[in-house]
Amino acid sequence: MPGDDDLHFVEELLGSLGISSGEKPVLKVLGGGVSNLVVKVETQSGESFVVKTSLPRLRVEEDWFADRERIFREASCLKVIAEYVGQNFAPKVLGEDHAHYACLLECAPEGTVTWKKELLEGRVDPAITEKVAFFLSQFHGKTRGVESIKSTFSDPANFIQLRINPYLVRTSERHPDLKEPLDEIIANLLSKKLCLVHGDFSPKNILLLPDGRVWIIDCEVAHYGNPAFDVAFCANHLILKALHLSSYRHLDEVRNFWRSYWRAAGFSQQEQFSVRVLGALMLARVDGKSPAEYLSEKDRTTVRELSRILISDRVDDFKKLALMVEEKIPS
Repeated sequence: MPGDDDLHFVEELLGSLGISSGEKPVLKVLGGGVSNLVVKVETQSGESFVVKTSLPRLRVEEDWFADRERIFREASCLKVIAEYVGQNFAPKVLGEDHAHYACLLECAPEGTVTWKKELLEGRVDPAITEKVAFFLSQFHGKTRGVESIKSTFSDPANFIQLRINPYLVRTSERHPDLKEPLDEIIANLLSKKLCLVHGDFSPKNILLLPDGRVWIIDCEVAHYGNPAFDVAFCANHLILKALHLSSYRHLDEVRNFWRSYWRAAGFSQQEQFSVRVLGALMLARVDGKSPAEYLSEKDRTTVRELSRILISDRVDDFKKLALMVEEKIPS
C-alpha cells in the first residue's frame, strides 16, 4: 500500500476541486499496472471518482523509466474517444493536475470487470469480442487523416519508451539472429503515420460494465501511427491466453476479432504487416522487459519456439499463423 506521501497529491487535488478535508474521503488504491498509481476516491456525499498518476519508474524487475507527461496524453486520448467514437466507450475526464502528473476520471460502476479477468477465468463471449473489434475499427477509422489529432499525437517518444524499446529492441538484443526482421518491423511502425493508435490495447485495459458498455482505458502510449500495432497487440493477448489455457474457444475469438476488425476498419493494406507485428509481440511478451505474468515456463517455451519461426520466416498470413498456434494446443 502507498504511504501518506504517495497519496498526498490526491488530497491536494481534492482540495483544488472544492472537496474539503472535513468530508474525510475514503481513498482506495486500485493498482495501476506497472506504470501508474490509481486511487478510487469516495466522498461522504456519495460521489466517487478515480485519480490516476504516472510513475517515473515502472514496476518491473529491470530499470524502465518513462516521461510522466504521458498521463496528459492519456487524458487527451480519452477525450478523442469520447468525441470521435462515443462517450460510452471511455470514462469522462473530470480534471487534470499538472503539478502531480495526475488526472481525475469518472469511476466505473460496481460490478465492472476487466476483459482479461473474464478471459483468464475461461469465459469467452463473442459479443464482447465484436464490441472490442468495432471500437478499434471506429477509433482508427475516424481519426484517420484528422490533422488536429495528428498534430497533438505526433511525438512518438512515449511509444518508443514504452513499446519499441522494452518490447522489440530488448527482444532483438536477446535474439540477435532475429535483429534484421525485427528492425524491419520497428522501421515500419515508426514510419507509417495513418491514424491515432492506442498503444496498449490489451484485455486488461478493456473494462466490461454491468450495463453492457465497454470502456477503453490506459491510453498513455497513444500516438499517431500504424493501426497494425493495436490489432496485433490485442490479438497477441488472446493468443497467449489460448495457449496458456489450451483453449480452442479462445483461439476462435482471436479469429473472430481479427476478421471483424479488418472487415470494418478500411486499413486492409496493413493486415499482412500486422501479422508480422503479432509474431514479434508474442516473443516480446516472453523475452521483453514486460513478460506476461500468467505464462508458465512451459507456456514460455512454446511461445518462444513458435514466435521465433514466425519472425524468422516473416510469416504474414494470419490463417497460417492461427493454424500454427492451433497445432500447439493439446487436442
